[in-house]
Amino acid sequence: MGHRKDRMADEIRDLIARCFTGGQMSDPRLENLTITAVKLTPDLQLAYVYYRPMVGADRERCQRGLESAAGFLRNRLAESLDVRRVPNLKFFYDESIEHGSRIEDLLTKI
Repeated sequence: MGHRKDRMADEIRDLIARCFTGGQMSDPRLENLTITAVKLTPDLQLAYVYYRPMVGADRERCQRGLESAAGFLRNRLAESLDVRRVPNLKFFYDESIEHGSRIEDLLTKI
């Protein structure tokens, strides 16, 4: 089931990202946003969507925009995915770049 979960997570990430680039979203809070990853729970009922705002974009503003667009995004997923139940979407800021920078700084100090 791990392969199915990974494939579905990648497909969800691509479909959500396409919604932002295709001009389908009219919310200005979502203009400078990149979807970096999607992780699914083992039962495929919840999708954790990780995002990064571009330079100069407000992180909290993007979060509010994503939360308000969750229903629209789920509808788009329902149209495109061949699944019985579309997962609920939860949005999280992707801190991996800051985490990597901290590790790199610590390694250079050693």
